[in-house]
Amino acid sequence: MDAAHEAQGAVWQLTQLTLEPYDQHRYDIRRGAAIDAVRVTQQAATTVELEGPAGVAQAGAEYAEAIDRHIHPPIQYLMELSTGPLTDEQKDRYRSAATEAGLAVEDLRRRFVPLARAALDELVDETDRGR
Repeated sequence: MDAAHEAQGAVWQLTQLTLEPYDQHRYDIRRGAAIDAVRVTQQAATTVELEGPAGVAQAGAEYAEAIDRHIHPPIQYLMELSTGPLTDEQKDRYRSAATEAGLAVEDLRRRFVPLARAALDELVDETDRGR
């Protein structure tokens, strides 16, 4: 969850560049930070896959994949913006893709959290019974 939260924050920072005049240096820095944060999320999902129950592992992998897809719309938009002004169609396509990706992240977070919480509660219950 922490890794996903950090990645979403980094993607948000990258997205903010779509509202500003294009600056290659800021783009490179924020894109790098977002990519690194997404990688950490994928690593966390791998840890969940190795250590958690199958259902939680699947939900975690899908959540991490949604976060990975969430980074693509702003990167695409900013790459296109780097070549010059964008058409209204390009802007609309970006807004649509960004909204869809953001909704997917939120949907998969809502799926993952209860499964992870239930698995942790079960582990705590087992530990308490073992005392």
